[in-house]
Amino acid sequence: MRYVRIQNFAVEVIKPIIKHLKTIKKTNKMPWKQIETILKILYPETKYENVSKGYFKHVFVIHTDTRWFALKIGRKPEHIKKDFKTYIDLPKTSRNRYYAKIYWVKDIFMLQKWGDKVEVPHDELIRLKEWGRKQGLKDIRPANIMRVDGRFKIVDAEKS
Repeated sequence: MRYVRIQNFAVEVIKPIIKHLKTIKKTNKMPWKQIETILKILYPETKYENVSKGYFKHVFVIHTDTRWFALKIGRKPEHIKKDFKTYIDLPKTSRNRYYAKIYWVKDIFMLQKWGDKVEVPHDELIRLKEWGRKQGLKDIRPANIMRVDGRFKIVDAEKS
């Protein structure tokens, strides 16, 4: 498995802190701002993607020396597993060509390749929507497409 250090940090540091904060605050709300603070200690250029947050999961952009990742954190494991199942159900021969690679899923955490938010050309949007339609994906729109490693790829979509 790749990027085990990030996985260990998420599971062994962030998860117990989330549990502890929920216990002392006597709440079930996720401490998103505190998670961001923790991530900024190890990954100083961490960005909390406000556009990519939803009710079920939030995205924190972290990096290694050469690569940028999205650490997606869900409220419950099933919120993250739904995204991973969508990725796994795509054909192995073309999934990484059209969909940003997902490295691992562990509990409420998922690590995915991340790219640049740029204007998506109309022909690329049509190409990705057509491929997604063939695979049964929905919600393919410019907000869910990024340039990853020089290619436009889907970073978030759902099976219909």
